Amino acid sequence: MAETRPEAYLELIQTLLNCPNGEESAILNANSDLVDGGLIEKMIEVAEFLAERGENNYAV
Repeated sequence: MAETRPEAYLELIQTLLNCPNGEESAILNANSDLVDGGLIEKMIEVAEFLAERGENNYAV
């Protein structure tokens, strides 16, 4: 089954959170089809969720 766009956003965000420092740009370039306003909105949601859980290292 094909992944929905919101699921793809979450997968990309997870990849970015766990990638080695400095690799973010390459990951975003490789997934440029997902870099849009929807990704930004999902990033904000994830950051707020992580901040509520006290995971401030990821939420900043």
